Amino acid sequence: MKFSIFYQNSGLKKDTSKGMERVISALEAVICKNLVKNPHFAGVKDVTLTLVLCGKAKIRKLNRDYRQKDYVTDVLSFPVYENLRPDKKPRGNCLPQMDLGDLFICKEKAFSQAKEFEITYEQEIVHLAVHGFLHLIGFDHEISAKEEKLMEAHESEIVGLVYKKLKAKK
Repeated sequence: MKFSIFYQNSGLKKDTSKGMERVISALEAVICKNLVKNPHFAGVKDVTLTLVLCGKAKIRKLNRDYRQKDYVTDVLSFPVYENLRPDKKPRGNCLPQMDLGDLFICKEKAFSQAKEFEITYEQEIVHLAVHGFLHLIGFDHEISAKEEKLMEAHESEIVGLVYKKLKAKK
């Protein structure tokens, strides 16, 4: 299986992060290994998602228009499929190519949260991208405390693997 992230730095000046190519590459490798174990992707040859870094105005508008929440958020996910969680039974044959959907990450929020959590900008992008990816395949921490714990466990595991991959590539 091949997994690709189509990355855009939308509506912003040149991306100041020199590590985004490494981040995207590490995310692709780790997420691909995660998807291979997921029964929803048996027989799928190509999987894609789009990752857009955008500004506060764009993410606020998307949040307001699609979620009726009028504030700036850090990440928004727009899934193509309702539920591709590995713990849910697949509903039939998969297509040879699948697009998971779109992720929008607010660049300014990522910078401020990285500073707040005392991590690098790239690490915060990894965290937000993994969080958004889990939403794309059907996880939702807003449903219940049990679901929040389940999603957090998957998120921690995947983020840890991406961090390891990034550390190994230095």
